[in-house]
Amino acid sequence: MKVLVVEDDAFVREVAVTGLEDAGYEVIEAASGGEALRLLPAGIALDALLTDIRLPEADGWVVARAYRERFPDPPVPYVTGYAEKMQPVPGGIIISKPYRMAKVVGVLETWAA
Repeated sequence: MKVLVVEDDAFVREVAVTGLEDAGYEVIEAASGGEALRLLPAGIALDALLTDIRLPEADGWVVARAYRERFPDPPVPYVTGYAEKMQPVPGGIIISKPYRMAKVVGVLETWAA
């Protein structure tokens, strides 16, 4: 299963990437919403998106909508440490920061089952 992780905080991104790789996932990472949007048309097949909401260049809502255009079914866990006006795409799941990777992995495993 291939997951795109979009997180601008390098430490949080590294923890997420390492946790997902340790759980057996292949991970592609992006440090901004803009970088994630540039990856989507690159022909990379993705099985899930894990995105922060507040991101440089494009927020997580924009990234998720663009992701949904290419991949209509897989899960979209959003992670946030802020009270936001929620705009999740269908299949979107809000996970509050700080979060445990076991929660994210559980969401992905439930979807894949």
